[in-house]
Amino acid sequence: MQTSTFIFCCNIALVIVSISGLCLTSSVFDFIVVSRLYYTVPDHKVLINPRMAFWLFPSSTFSLILSFLSLLFLSAGPRVIKFAVDNQMILSLAHALLMCGACILSSFVSFICAQNANDIAGYAAFATPAQFQLASAWYYSRLRALVVISVIQSLLNGIIVSTLYLGISCKYRTFVQLAEKPPQQGLIERTTYFA
Repeated sequence: MQTSTFIFCCNIALVIVSISGLCLTSSVFDFIVVSRLYYTVPDHKVLINPRMAFWLFPSSTFSLILSFLSLLFLSAGPRVIKFAVDNQMILSLAHALLMCGACILSSFVSFICAQNANDIAGYAAFATPAQFQLASAWYYSRLRALVVISVIQSLLNGIIVSTLYLGISCKYRTFVQLAEKPPQQGLIERTTYFA
């Protein structure tokens, strides 16, 4: 697999994972959470802060836009390609910094979601009203899924940055390339088993 094919596959996966992250974030921040109606009964402690959406939505949107623009660049016209070649250092630096920012933002979002899921875990397992326990289990499962999605986003962004800009190259060989590999000079081919 060549490096460009590997990056293409990572960008496709990043688009799919980012869209999944946006869908999960939309399912967590519904009317109940945004209106601060998901709280504990005696002390009215809000369990999911609606301001957390200001971290979750931009994280998935940022990764989605960066990977989608990278995919669109592959089908760009000759003017865009000429501009990219002429300004290669500036565009590479900007792309690397933006991808690093997306990686850090996704890591931070996964940490926030893991903390919030940990706060809700006790209510998802044991809660007095049955409806509150079911709602807590519903939000808990979605927050845990958001942790996984955010970690995958962070890993894919990190893989793209490390492959493109940190000098890590893909050295995978296809089966055709393996068959064409010349024999090593130090090996002696034996014709009999007993000699």
